[in-house]
Amino acid sequence: MIEIHNISIIGLGLMGGSLALALKNKGIESIISGYDISNDNIEQALKSNAIDKGAGDIKEAVKEADLIVLGVPIDEYENIFMEISKHLKPKSIVTDLGSVKSEPMALAKKIFPKDISFVGGHPMTGSEKGGFSAADPFLYENAYYFITYEENTPEDALKVIEDIVDALGAYSVRLSPREHDMIVSRISHLPHVIAMTLVNFLGQDNNNSYLPFVGGGFRDTTRIASGNPNMWREILMSNRIEIIHSLISFRELIEKFIGHLQNSEKRDIEEYLGNAKKIRDSMPYGKPDYIRPLYEIAVSIADKPGAIAKLANIMREQNINIKEIEILHSRQSEGGAVRLGFDSREEQRLAIETLREKGLNKLYFK
Repeated sequence: MIEIHNISIIGLGLMGGSLALALKNKGIESIISGYDISNDNIEQALKSNAIDKGAGDIKEAVKEADLIVLGVPIDEYENIFMEISKHLKPKSIVTDLGSVKSEPMALAKKIFPKDISFVGGHPMTGSEKGGFSAADPFLYENAYYFITYEENTPEDALKVIEDIVDALGAYSVRLSPREHDMIVSRISHLPHVIAMTLVNFLGQDNNNSYLPFVGGGFRDTTRIASGNPNMWREILMSNRIEIIHSLISFRELIEKFIGHLQNSEKRDIEEYLGNAKKIRDSMPYGKPDYIRPLYEIAVSIADKPGAIAKLANIMREQNINIKEIEILHSRQSEGGAVRLGFDSREEQRLAIETLREKGLNKLYFK
């Protein structure tokens, strides 16, 4: 079993800074050091006790580290890999927080010594803000965290990253780099391209701007287009092959729908709309097989102030961790229902027993 005594985080912005804060918040015993090209980020991380020490340069940051975490833009990977390669501790583990995996895995295989394990990491969380000032110790909680590997990646190295992911309160999902890049091209990168294109489409006619009339629906649909252009340029370029495949498939659906409109095919249009609604409405519950399921119960409670707080307090007293909470319905002067999600069948069972002991007998679970 690989022992991790020293962790080094390269890049103390939103992602790296949040990771440092979260690890300290969870009481991890490893010594955490940090490096960033911004001295201000290092100083803030030290003042916040997110790191135990700041490194003067990147070589110093990695030389004693058992685990190195990269929280930097993807276009900096190659230079950083080259810079740290000769200074890595033998048999250390390098991981990252980037949203593209095939390219970094190929670079690591090409540049790092053979005894260095590179495990790709991609937490599906983030913010439009940046810098350590935006760091949040709870950023990773309940997020899906993709872990990518090759056939010769040591199982011990994968287990180290999975243990850290578990400590963060996130859900680890193992995938090959290709599988990862295909998935994120469809659920993250393609939506960004579509949002960007919608905004540019609306703003292309400078003589007849529609922007003053934009409502909440359009703003919600295109919110992600406000992301950092430099960062997204590198993400799109790094995963361009998978994104092009996704765009081609998306274009085929658009062309098919155009045909339905041109031919006034009402039934097909309604089927398109209905199918989209069905899929969208199922998203919170219809998780793919490779994602760990939540064990849920729905609790009928009185619709009055403090009811949800009382429910949460009952769980707290029994040390039962609620992974998800959702108000299913609330009606004026009538009862409401709250959905609770737990990590394990045992926590679900304990929650049911506890709530029944408290007199809450209207429980629905799966």
